Amino acid sequence: MMASINFAGNIYSGEVLEDLLVYTAQGNDTYQEGLIHIKPGVQKKFTLPHVSLNKIIQDNVATPTTQGAGSDTNNQYSYSERYLEPSDFMVYVQFNPREFEDLWRPFQPEGPLVFRDLNPTVQAKMLHLLIDKKDQYLNDSIWCSKKGGVDDDAITTPTEGTKLGSDDAAGPMKYFDGFLARVLTNLKASAKESRSRSEVDKNEVASGEVILAGDTELTTGEQVEKALYAIWKKTPKKLRKKKGMKFVMSWELWDLYDEYLSAKDSKYSENTDENRHRFKGKTIKVIDGLPEHSIFFGNFTTEQDSCLWMAVDYATDQESVKVMPLQNNSEEWFFQMRMKVDVNIALPGEIIVWTAYKNAA
Repeated sequence: MMASINFAGNIYSGEVLEDLLVYTAQGNDTYQEGLIHIKPGVQKKFTLPHVSLNKIIQDNVATPTTQGAGSDTNNQYSYSERYLEPSDFMVYVQFNPREFEDLWRPFQPEGPLVFRDLNPTVQAKMLHLLIDKKDQYLNDSIWCSKKGGVDDDAITTPTEGTKLGSDDAAGPMKYFDGFLARVLTNLKASAKESRSRSEVDKNEVASGEVILAGDTELTTGEQVEKALYAIWKKTPKKLRKKKGMKFVMSWELWDLYDEYLSAKDSKYSENTDENRHRFKGKTIKVIDGLPEHSIFFGNFTTEQDSCLWMAVDYATDQESVKVMPLQNNSEEWFFQMRMKVDVNIALPGEIIVWTAYKNAA
């Protein structure tokens, strides 16, 4: 059952709240293209458990025993965990309702304009204007956020690339680690020798190690095609037929690749048409806000088998969106939304990447 939201005198519930949740957690390119599984209602921590089983076949004997020793022991389940721990941030804007009298005229009550007496549909429209700005922020943060903000000592950014944890048009992407930051964390732990790994590193790689297909910058369509082939060749054979496997790239890389394909002697399409968004039978999803010089291949879906998860929660249950006067002697009002969000990858061993972003030496 969905909680109600109190809009300073108007009680929103049911369909209206559902509409707002869609705009808040789903109104972005990544969700609309079906690339992320959203887990709502995570207040503190949500565990993504991973269980694997190693070798189970052995010679037939009268009294069987466990075969092998140490990490190679057979008949053994291995358990690891990844976590979604949403961090707080806030959406806030002040406005004067009188500036919108013309827009609201068909809905105005008789007498002075009083915001709380307006049709709830009008209030929802105002919220949508605010949330449209936030939508792109969430989309960008899913891929480029880094907890704590920019850290040039930890991550090397490619030429003219978006710095992980930097500001987008709506604000700083510093409240949680996005997809690429999670990938780099996994690659860093994977690169360490087993004996030098901390307990955190051991848990990081226990659920799988991201497969790196290449790490150079992509500046031509031919390079993009070679990167796609490299990713495909690095993809484990058992994953190639997995239904949800998709390539994800930016519009900049797609435009390079599309132009390259159209210029070939044996064309895949007319110059006036866009080439098919497919490679080796797998869909290529072109997304706003992706980090430059990066292509990702994985099981990107909206279901629980997705390799990309996002946890969302609201800091307060009854007043998730506040619409209130700024103060008693002012005509101004404010919108305030306190949110919690986190992103993590699931089954890293089933994610293949090409990225020019690198962990600093």
